[in-house]
Amino acid sequence: MKFITKSALLALPALALATQAYAALPAGLADTTQPGSVIVFPKFINAGQVTVDGNTVSRTEIEIGAVCPPLAAFARNAVGCVEHAPVKVRFHWVCPGAEGFDSNICRETDFDVVLSINGKLAFSADGIPINTNSPTVPAPKCARGYLLGWVIRASDDAPIKFDALIGNGVIRGPNVASSGTSTAVSAYSAVTIQANDADPLNAQLGAANSSSPLIFTAANAPGTYKTITGVQVGDVRFDKTVAGLPTPNVLSQTALTFLTLDVRSNQPNNPVFADLDFWNESNAGVSSTNPNFERLMSSFTTFVCWEQVGLTQASTVSLGNGQTAPVAAIDPNLNQGFMGTRKGIVLAGPATKIADGNAPSDSEGPVTLIGLVDTIEGTVADGFQNRKYNFNMSSDGFPVNTTFIPRSTP
Repeated sequence: MKFITKSALLALPALALATQAYAALPAGLADTTQPGSVIVFPKFINAGQVTVDGNTVSRTEIEIGAVCPPLAAFARNAVGCVEHAPVKVRFHWVCPGAEGFDSNICRETDFDVVLSINGKLAFSADGIPINTNSPTVPAPKCARGYLLGWVIRASDDAPIKFDALIGNGVIRGPNVASSGTSTAVSAYSAVTIQANDADPLNAQLGAANSSSPLIFTAANAPGTYKTITGVQVGDVRFDKTVAGLPTPNVLSQTALTFLTLDVRSNQPNNPVFADLDFWNESNAGVSSTNPNFERLMSSFTTFVCWEQVGLTQASTVSLGNGQTAPVAAIDPNLNQGFMGTRKGIVLAGPATKIADGNAPSDSEGPVTLIGLVDTIEGTVADGFQNRKYNFNMSSDGFPVNTTFIPRSTP
């Protein structure tokens, strides 16, 4: 329970000044709102195409663009980017694993695309070209997961410092029974990570042929990338699958998507554990005695590389080898009736890898965490898939060192 006193309110201006002073990013922490040398698309759906306005379209559209780094000098072309200069990007579709299934292996599929400065490419996650302007891209080996990309040198495929990448993902819902078309659509901003400050533009950050690990470190050292955090916080809408209080009676379901960059592609991985704390807030005044004010409910989640987990709805995950694994809901009480409010806040982490005996060569300890909040709403008959929206989650600002290990074959 929390309350605000008059003296606390009087202290707010001083607190605001202190917060502004603290707001500067640590030297090794990536600014995920700025163009990067690495880009992460937290979610894709590789499933059957759907119908939109009489057209057949893919469920996921990935948009990737490149600008001239640094962005502040973009308009003046201060660093001398040549018009139409090519930018080559190595991508990995990363599939989830599951604890105790297929040795906790997270399968991946890698491919390259080439775009140009101030250029844009779009492609789907099902291997089907969107139109004649789409690059040739293979489908991932699973139904859902995440996409990771980084800039490589065209001559030898070595990863390089070139903070140019921007992007977003657009995801559509399935065709619904009432209309036979897809009406739910949402979008998110890709997460971008810059290279270290010590190296110059175009500096090599790993071995040729892009086979060496990608190292993300708060040390901001030569040959590495900046890093992200192991905690995520976001707004959440609690589930409502039957009419009742609180109003309005708009039915909905929410799922959380989590991923880590601490992945050994096509190899066994230890599971990631993260505490989950949910809070509600009533419409009553601020109070230290009101039991409905900022009520806490704690839970947790575990996953291998990537997951989408429902607040109250169980599901399954595709492992990319013809197998599926069950995914339990977080807690059946995370609904509007029990929580007493429509919406609240979720805090996830700090994330850590724990040993389970299935990945003896993998590490343990703190890992990075990226989150996405995904909500669908509509009628029961249409599986609540009439409308859709999602949010990128925010971080706590404390960097976590991490390594992504790409592999081409199991």
